[in-house]
Amino acid sequence: MKTITNFAKFGILSIALFLCSCSGDDDSTPVAAIQSIPESGSYITAKVDGNDFSSIIFGVTSASASRVVSGDLTTITVLGANLSADSVLINLTNITATGTYEISPNTDSVMAFTPASGGVSYSTGECAGTVGTITVTYIDNTKVEGTFSFKGKDSDTCETSAMKTVTEGSFRGVFMQ
Repeated sequence: MKTITNFAKFGILSIALFLCSCSGDDDSTPVAAIQSIPESGSYITAKVDGNDFSSIIFGVTSASASRVVSGDLTTITVLGANLSADSVLINLTNITATGTYEISPNTDSVMAFTPASGGVSYSTGECAGTVGTITVTYIDNTKVEGTFSFKGKDSDTCETSAMKTVTEGSFRGVFMQ
């Protein structure tokens, strides 16, 4: 009977927490101010066309990172998704030291924003006028950290694509071992 009572208390507490978190209050406080950056683990935060993006969902990150070395080629990928299933991708090719790097259609590295609706990805990869900057502040064989910003277009419709502007980006990628 004690187990049933404890289970009921937990259920009531869970419902109360859910109802409190679902208030009708339309608070415009930025996501970054509500949720702090984790001390460890991968994450991506930014503003996409002025709207907050964070891969930190209810205190847990939905980002992952990998580092692949093949001969002279090093590829680092950090990918994060938000609660709406939009995603931001940072794909760095042969960036192995701290510093500031320009990312454009003329480089092998790419940054992209993909909305949850799919079918389109606004990247720095192929369209004229797309450009980004990434500042790597820490890098070793276990993780990469830094800041970024970029303007991307859908590579399938370069001439008619709207531009997505991603600013105030920060990231950490802890590589899967």
